[in-house]
Amino acid sequence: MDKIAWRNSMLMIVMILCTITIISTNYMFNKQSVIDINETLMENEYKKIWWKENYILMQEIQKREILAFIDKIKTEQPELVNEILSSNELGLAYKVMSQNIINDLKKDTYIKWNTWATVSIIDFSDLECPFCIKDHNELDITKLIEWTGSSVNYIFKNFPLPSHKNAWIEAEASKCVESIAGWEKYLEYINNIFSTTKWGWEWYKIEDLSPLAKSLEVDTDKFEACMTNWETKSQVEKEFKQWAMLWINSVPSKLILNNVTWKYTIISEVTDTTKLQEIIDEISK
Repeated sequence: MDKIAWRNSMLMIVMILCTITIISTNYMFNKQSVIDINETLMENEYKKIWWKENYILMQEIQKREILAFIDKIKTEQPELVNEILSSNELGLAYKVMSQNIINDLKKDTYIKWNTWATVSIIDFSDLECPFCIKDHNELDITKLIEWTGSSVNYIFKNFPLPSHKNAWIEAEASKCVESIAGWEKYLEYINNIFSTTKWGWEWYKIEDLSPLAKSLEVDTDKFEACMTNWETKSQVEKEFKQWAMLWINSVPSKLILNNVTWKYTIISEVTDTTKLQEIIDEISK
């Protein structure tokens, strides 16, 4: 290589190195400039409301105001929210529930399995309804929980229809068991009535309610006293009246609620485990 060619090659290498150096320097300078500018802007924002801690506090207040506004929209304009949430693969009719109604449904109520689950199954049922008996005895809720893990919980609500003469008394008896022996015994008592009640008009006998409670180690004297207590009657009445705000008009009815989005659907029919799993998967989206 002659001297001129070598000199030109070296000149080219120097130019490339200079270019790389200039680009790198500009990048670092610009990056630092962006950081400096951002910090300056944030400092100015902090000064407007007297420093950083107040700025963070203001952000949190604004977030809560937005969430409160969304809750208000859900309550006052449910048709708008329903329109937005109405599209789903199973053709379910979704509605949106306000936080106040959710709290009312769950207040002083036994929640079986994970309290903080994404989906709640709220089961409105009548202890003398033949369809409720079939639904309760054939639907394997435990199997469903095994499939879904900790993402689902279960709540039983008494919905004693006036046409079933012993249903209200049976509901009161179950609430007495709950108040005396706890929530686990409450569901065990209900399960016993459902599993031993025959079809037709051979309903569970009233005189067997106290012996059933005794078989679950519930104090007989306390049980008998509770059955005459107006407070127990008012508890059943409260659960029964909850149908009005949800427009539940038949049993069995299962309210499937997404506790995150507050959207829900009501299934008013005997439902097998697989079908219920599909509904839970859909409403969880």
